[in-house]
Amino acid sequence: MTYNTNPQEFLPDARFRQVVEASPAGVILVDETGKIQLINAQIEKWFGYSRSEVMGQFIEFLVPDSIRPLHVELRNHYLTAPDVRQLGSGRDLSARRKDGTEFPCDISLHPLPSEHGMQVMVHIVDITERRRVEAERRQLESHKRLRFMVDNLPAGAVNISANSIQMNRATEEITGYSRQDLDTVDRWFDVLFQQRASKVREQYLIDREANFPQTRTWELIRRNGQSRWVELTAFRDGSDEVWLLHDVTDQMRAQQQVVQAERLAAIGQMMTALAHESRNALQRAQACLEMLELDLEDRPELLNLARRSQVAVDELQRLYEEVRGYAAPLVLEIREWNLQTICEEVWEHLKTSRSQKQIEFTIDPAQVSPVRHIDRHRFGQVLRNIFENSISVLPTSGGKINIEFGGETGAATPGLTIAIRDNGPGLNPEQRARIFEPFYTTKSRGTGLGMAIARRIMEAHGGEIHVGNTEHGTEIVLLLPNEERR
Repeated sequence: MTYNTNPQEFLPDARFRQVVEASPAGVILVDETGKIQLINAQIEKWFGYSRSEVMGQFIEFLVPDSIRPLHVELRNHYLTAPDVRQLGSGRDLSARRKDGTEFPCDISLHPLPSEHGMQVMVHIVDITERRRVEAERRQLESHKRLRFMVDNLPAGAVNISANSIQMNRATEEITGYSRQDLDTVDRWFDVLFQQRASKVREQYLIDREANFPQTRTWELIRRNGQSRWVELTAFRDGSDEVWLLHDVTDQMRAQQQVVQAERLAAIGQMMTALAHESRNALQRAQACLEMLELDLEDRPELLNLARRSQVAVDELQRLYEEVRGYAAPLVLEIREWNLQTICEEVWEHLKTSRSQKQIEFTIDPAQVSPVRHIDRHRFGQVLRNIFENSISVLPTSGGKINIEFGGETGAATPGLTIAIRDNGPGLNPEQRARIFEPFYTTKSRGTGLGMAIARRIMEAHGGEIHVGNTEHGTEIVLLLPNEERR
């Protein structure tokens, strides 16, 4: 150790020097003129100076250049009335290293009066690591607060970073999937859009390249098979993205219902006029065919043609009636009924239709009350259409139809669900997408209005009908809202 050897200067004894050297804090001893008399190893480490470079220098030698002139004044003022003092209250302090860089520090002053004059011991602590830990903690706390706020937003929120997705609770409720299910962008499109994934992803990439110039409305498929409409607004921050999702299913369905009502009214008017104009012609054709059958009793081949013509006329008449019935306004007669009882009755009424097949029909014990206010006839019509579709595709033996009552909660309308499953061949992607379209059918006979009518009836009850997700066969799910939501 090197010290000033002036005999008039204060010279620390060996024990004092040992204590200073062992201190975990940096220690500097200055005299009453502000010159450095002693430093310990910690000061050498933090500042990068050797002791010989520092000894005899004014304390300002270690002070940042920006405050050196002011520090001289502050030092002289302190030495006029020295006391124990913690510096930097309400402001940040820093010290200057040999290489010119600065580091944050805590500084305290401790006067040491002696017979040789006033000395001041300066304690310095490098708080770089503490500041880093505090900054990380603040950042973590800020992130937690932000995460809490985002997680509890009523709207869906999705953050995308390097193809990885983080989403909030509202997004889970909207989609029906957990965060683990939709953890990447690829999974998002493949799971929620299925057969339309490529088309929707292509539009997303175009919008992304253009920095998301507009809000998009997407129709996605929830885990339970329901379709939900969401309005998506996206933002970019460098390579990261933020999506905000709003469930606009109710608005979209309201718009669709207005358009549907106008379309049905036009169809109804057309079919009413057509049926009126064609009724007499059909009746005359039917009468002529009946008379012709009497004249052809001894000519079997011609009689068969006449009867086939009669069947064609009957089918044409039935087609008129079905289309007119589909377009006609629905007037519901609402009363309280047990849905399980209605399911059993409709199945029994189809006894003739299924007489050539051995089908196992089961209803699982209801987990919730199956009693609801509905139109019994109309709801039975929905069940009949579903049962008939299942019967038509099930094999002669080994066929099964199962009904399960349950509850549905989440972003979709909460209420009672009736899941009707069969073990038939299932639906291909086109059938899943078009099953509720008017006039769409895969049967050789029929108008293709059965499931379209079923949807109208369910919507008239304030409910929904959709294709469920099942690995084998087909699942049709009916949803009736809770009574208080109607």
